[in-house]
Amino acid sequence: MNGKGLLLDLDGTLADSVPALRAVYFAFLSGLGATGTDDEFGRLNGPPLAEIIRVLKKAHGLRDEPAALLRRYSDMIRHAHQTAPPVGGATELLQEARTRGWKIAVVTSSARSAAWDWLVRSGLSDRVDAVVGGDEVANGKPAPDPYVLGLSRVNCAAAVSLAVEDSRLGAMSAVAAGLSTWVVADPTDRSGWPAEVGFVSGLPDLLEILRTC
Repeated sequence: MNGKGLLLDLDGTLADSVPALRAVYFAFLSGLGATGTDDEFGRLNGPPLAEIIRVLKKAHGLRDEPAALLRRYSDMIRHAHQTAPPVGGATELLQEARTRGWKIAVVTSSARSAAWDWLVRSGLSDRVDAVVGGDEVANGKPAPDPYVLGLSRVNCAAAVSLAVEDSRLGAMSAVAAGLSTWVVADPTDRSGWPAEVGFVSGLPDLLEILRTC
């Protein structure tokens, strides 16, 4: 494998979509006669949609078939993505990485097509070499599979590549794939993360890290 890879999560990392996704979670359950909680939403930040549906169906006794629930949730998320802007510093980070010759992949638990749609709508698709969706791997985050596939698609080795995440399950996935992993998190949020990760307050903090790698 050749070159250095910058592999980034989408929701909450590149896309400022977490508030919209929280609203989708509560609306989805409410429409089915169930009630969500902030704690449950937080625990479900990271795994692929099929796993989220499995958990919600069991926890709330949802009667519809998993396939129908997945279609409904996926449609709601796709709509939510339409209103989500890029996180501050996203454009500058991707441009800096591109200028310095990094290969760039988005590794998300959302569907691959939904991620590409968001990248196109946000004007970032020309800065991204590959996308790995949660619908493309047998084992989603926190398993290493999504990041292993991402490295393969950009033909980069984990030892010289970086991952950027905002969720614990996502960070676990990247670390398990052997990537040096940076987490975008509030300074008050430092517990429960893999011991190997580094922390930044926002994407602009990663510019200097790229310049020194």
